[in-house]
Amino acid sequence: MWFTLLALLAGAGGTYFVAPRVNAEFEAQKIKTDFVIRNFNDLRQKMEDFQAGFVIASQKVAAGEPAREDVSRLQELIARVGAQNISMMPMFTTANGPKAAGEVTVAMNAMVSFLFANAGKTVETPEQVAAFTAELNKTSEGLVRPLLELYVEIGKVGRLQPTETATDLKEE
Repeated sequence: MWFTLLALLAGAGGTYFVAPRVNAEFEAQKIKTDFVIRNFNDLRQKMEDFQAGFVIASQKVAAGEPAREDVSRLQELIARVGAQNISMMPMFTTANGPKAAGEVTVAMNAMVSFLFANAGKTVETPEQVAAFTAELNKTSEGLVRPLLELYVEIGKVGRLQPTETATDLKEE
């Protein structure tokens, strides 16, 4: 009888003390998971739009065509990504997340600066095309690493155990 009474008290204690903690932990993880899914999707879409817009604008700049509207759209996307990055700051638990977010913004601004620096220039000879293309590639590549690091840091918030950026993947 005493054992049954103790078991009932332990069960009641678990219901009132342990269960709420477990539920709170599950709810916190659900919030983090939703954060990760939403931010991955939003950031991915914005970056796709930015990179596609950059290709179009750089082609116009190379052809000597006006690209003002395209550059304005790129600047708008930079502002939107920056606002999203600020909204993510409270979720990061290390400085790597904010650092990567800042580096993404710097790289995006460098890409738009490339367009401004080359607006009005002539890109006709093979040497000019080669120089323009080399500078374009270098500027574009500057976005890859910080963006990958930001994706990894967002994944860590959701405890997804993402592949680190410096990992060499093995072929099967």
